[in-house]
Amino acid sequence: MTKKDAAQLVAIVVTAYPNYDKFRDADSVKATVSLWAMMFEDVDAPLVALAVKKHIATSKWPPSVAELREILLEIAHPDLIAPDQAWLAVSDLLYSEGEFNHGDLKQQLPPLVARAVESIGWSNLWEMHRGHWGGSKPGMDRVAFMQQYTPMYEREKARDMTPGELTTQIDAVAASLPDKGQKKLADRESDRRKREQYYAALSGWNRREALAAADPLALEAGKETAEVFGQSPPGHIRAHTSPHSRRNSRGRAY
Repeated sequence: MTKKDAAQLVAIVVTAYPNYDKFRDADSVKATVSLWAMMFEDVDAPLVALAVKKHIATSKWPPSVAELREILLEIAHPDLIAPDQAWLAVSDLLYSEGEFNHGDLKQQLPPLVARAVESIGWSNLWEMHRGHWGGSKPGMDRVAFMQQYTPMYEREKARDMTPGELTTQIDAVAASLPDKGQKKLADRESDRRKREQYYAALSGWNRREALAAADPLALEAGKETAEVFGQSPPGHIRAHTSPHSRRNSRGRAY
């Protein structure tokens, strides 16, 4: 966005908030134009205009730079999911997949949400999800997820709200300093991904061996395992019921 674009948008804001005392000072208005031109130089003017219009429609007070960049974040980064919406997705997945979720979390959930669930562990989250049926405190699954996801979301949000040039400068300064742990964090995640790929390859090999043993022609035809065995293979039965439908021999939910 150019300074000319900034002047036009500030004029709209001044008109929308005629009783705001600061806008009665010409020098303050000029300073606002200069600030907007600097802080939105990495954003197309039409997008900033959309953010300004939304703010005017929803707020009684003139927008700050941070408020407009937060709206721009909603427009430009719809994949960054707010914590309450993220929990809805995880809760739905817990209900639909049950205890034995053999799907790929990175395909089932947005990237940051999937990473938060990974860090807790699906089995751990499921145990908390169904725990209140055995007498545990309800809602602990939500508490665990929100405690893990919210700070991750806030960090990503702050980074995405920061102007690109400023982020580049900050990263350059950080790169010039001795590594204080970020590389180790990246290395640990890289090791995890390699191990995931190993297990995925091993699982695929075992599946092909089972298909070949059951029916070599089925392997060539590419039939699914369920078609060969006529049912889900042992140890791979997926839970489709809600936790309260699982009961022990005394009829108590567990």
